Amino acid sequence: MYTTLRLIRIGWRFSGEETLGMATIKDKQSAWYDTIPVPRMVQNQLGHLFELHIIDLDEKILKALHVILEKRDRRMWVVGTLAVFLLLHVRELDAGRNIYWRRYRDSGGFWIHPSMPTALIDEMVASCNSLLWHYHCSVGQQPLTLNWDSQKSMDLVDNNDTIVISMKALQSYVSKLKQDRLIGRKASDLYEDGNPNSVALTVSSLMFASINDSKVDDFH
Repeated sequence: MYTTLRLIRIGWRFSGEETLGMATIKDKQSAWYDTIPVPRMVQNQLGHLFELHIIDLDEKILKALHVILEKRDRRMWVVGTLAVFLLLHVRELDAGRNIYWRRYRDSGGFWIHPSMPTALIDEMVASCNSLLWHYHCSVGQQPLTLNWDSQKSMDLVDNNDTIVISMKALQSYVSKLKQDRLIGRKASDLYEDGNPNSVALTVSSLMFASINDSKVDDFH
């Protein structure tokens, strides 16, 4: 899912001899400099196919995640956490592509999506808030506060070494995020024109914040 999104963001260019009459971009100010991009219509069609693939994967992951969160199986804490993080991270990066179009007027007519940028971002915000709420209510912060060297904690996951090691790794990762103050940052403050990566961890990090601080409402 994440790989598919990256391919969409990279765009399409020719690498073989056939170029459909397209020439190498010589403008050094262009993001396509020294490459031969495929025609815009082909770009759009390929991008749409990949977007449909993301939708299909998203539905499958959400269906499996629903079962995990509903059962509240402690042995699935790690899988559930990673799944929610993946979904949130893909959503924030994907929506990050639309912030530019929300902020600036499209005088060149490049926007072709049937929905407006604001509507797409609002849909992402609603989806992420739902994911965050379900995660906090089902898993929450408790697993990250436990001492995973204690037998009592290990008993919670049937002494599964893989889960214990993974929980320790998650604790270390979250501790690093908090230390570097990377939890709860605002997309509206961090967004850089044309750089969706600039909003990474603005939404996905909220699953490691308190439930009261886990609402997305400033993605613009």
